[in-house]
Amino acid sequence: MSKSLTSVAVALCLLCARAASGQVAQANPYVMHGSAVQNSCNCYTLTPQQNFMSGAVWNKNKIDLTQSFDYHFNVFLGCTAGQAGADGIAFVLQPVSTSEGSDGGGLGFDGIIPSLGVTLDTWPNIEDDDPQYDHIAFQANGDLNHADTNNLAGPVSILASGNSIKDCAWHVLDVQWDAPTMTLTASMDGVLRLSLTRNLVDSIFLGNPLVFWGFTGSTGGSYNLQQFCTSLNAGHSFPSNQEYCENVPITFTDSSTSFGSIVRWYWNFGDGDSSNLQNPPPHIYPTPGVYTVTQNVLGNNGCLSDTNKTVLTIGSFPVASFTVGNACTDQPLPLVNKSIDSVGRFATWSWALSNGQTFSDSLPSIVLTQPGGYTLQLSVVSAEGCPSNVSTVLLSVNPSPQVTFTGESVCAGLPLTLSGNPLSAVPIRQWYWLVGGIPYSTQTISHVYNQEDTLNASLWAVSTLGCSSDTVTQTVEIQASHAFAGRDTAVALGYPIQLQASGGTTYTWSPPTGLSNPDLPDPIATISTDTRYTVTAASSAGCLSSASVLIKVYKGPAIYVPGAFTPNGDGNNDVLRIVAVGISELQYFRVFNRWGQEVYHSTDPQAGWDGTAAGHPVPSGTYVWSVRGTDLSGKVLTKQGTVLLIR
Repeated sequence: MSKSLTSVAVALCLLCARAASGQVAQANPYVMHGSAVQNSCNCYTLTPQQNFMSGAVWNKNKIDLTQSFDYHFNVFLGCTAGQAGADGIAFVLQPVSTSEGSDGGGLGFDGIIPSLGVTLDTWPNIEDDDPQYDHIAFQANGDLNHADTNNLAGPVSILASGNSIKDCAWHVLDVQWDAPTMTLTASMDGVLRLSLTRNLVDSIFLGNPLVFWGFTGSTGGSYNLQQFCTSLNAGHSFPSNQEYCENVPITFTDSSTSFGSIVRWYWNFGDGDSSNLQNPPPHIYPTPGVYTVTQNVLGNNGCLSDTNKTVLTIGSFPVASFTVGNACTDQPLPLVNKSIDSVGRFATWSWALSNGQTFSDSLPSIVLTQPGGYTLQLSVVSAEGCPSNVSTVLLSVNPSPQVTFTGESVCAGLPLTLSGNPLSAVPIRQWYWLVGGIPYSTQTISHVYNQEDTLNASLWAVSTLGCSSDTVTQTVEIQASHAFAGRDTAVALGYPIQLQASGGTTYTWSPPTGLSNPDLPDPIATISTDTRYTVTAASSAGCLSSASVLIKVYKGPAIYVPGAFTPNGDGNNDVLRIVAVGISELQYFRVFNRWGQEVYHSTDPQAGWDGTAAGHPVPSGTYVWSVRGTDLSGKVLTKQGTVLLIR
């Protein structure tokens, strides 16, 4: 029968133990009643998965409560969880007989007087004042009512986690009686659940210290498979500092447990050697590899434990080795880790520099800022605890160069010149550029770019000893200016007008006559005659361009509309535009065809009609226009007329 890791492996049958040990086993000291059956040498079923079952297993030999005991059992309370599984089992002390107990909620314990029971109850009986969870209690005289005086301790949850014990898993129940202090304790899976200090002999057994012990269990309208085993566990441990390496003595310390005494041990070390001692002499594996160690123990009841297996990886001693390439300041050391471990795996890495720095990665990033001689050492330890040699490399760390470069933005069509400059005395063997994605390999580069652009320029250098500098990066611009002075316009006589230039970072207007400041992009012009102004725009790199604007002077305020235009796409007189002199606001400029249908409408004095309506060209002919605006004094001007469209 398989169990969880927390349980002890089920012992082999008595006949198997007798054959294995060559000894005659003792007669079975247990008597079974009701539904109880023996499964193996030390394991019993109290109830099968059937309704209204009751079973009991009693040890034929009485124990003396004037003496302490520490009993370990494996218990299995079934796989049917919730209120579909019932009812539970009890570890019982009683002096009367090895008879069968009750079924149902009595756990086979009900009615046994006098008695002391460690009850593991998995069904909430209302009449017994049971909690809703699986619970453990100390109860006397076959009385399962927790509200009665026979309830000596508990109830509390059987498992410390509070989970159901009907989890299809084996659990370890430890019942201890300390006779000098008259203290009874019960632990589950190594966690104390109940403790009671009381004179059990006098208060329950009327002064008689000799009692039978055993297990009882029952089912009722619900049921579960309920079992127990007396413990017989083969086990061993190793020293905390044990090294599992070739030719290193391995110390095996027996940690087996048994309900009774252990009479024999069977060790097999997986390499052909064996031992029958409880704690065998330290064992040496001369060859690294993977070995399966097996261990069995034989109890004084003639039962042989299941086999306890431990897989040991006996490691080889690793070899630490590494190389270092060209070492330069301010750059990670080019390490190559060549350490090997033929059997096992690496666990710890220990690097040590002569300047006191230490590192624990398999391939650390080590950066030295000062040139000179250093010593670097590496040692490793495998997961099996096997230490390596110490590998040592002498380093000669060379200085890395430091560089920068000069270069300014230039105008398109002129040479862009960039020059690398060393910042240290380290001799440079080679310069490397990457400008706009194009590589160069001279200290100074010069290239003509005909288009405006923004370029990333990067530079690094390599010294005569092969050490590379950091990469320095700057942004340079290939510039141009695009002077624009605005559209030709008109102004009323005596009224000022503001010019507006764009396309550069600095501006100069000429002639300066009539301007508030010829070096502004938007000076105020006050003129009395038609004047053409030219603006020169310059970029931050000094790239120049120029443009001009014609300002006509009219008597006004007035609105002028040409008498004809030719929207034929030749770039000359293609748009009908009004000239609004001294007009602060245009309410509308509207154009109608000969049938009075509106073909154009705008409130923008700078816009104009291109001879289309709804996106389609209109035919040649005469069209009527109407315009309305407000002058600088607030006076409304309205004007109408005709225009000839010629295609």
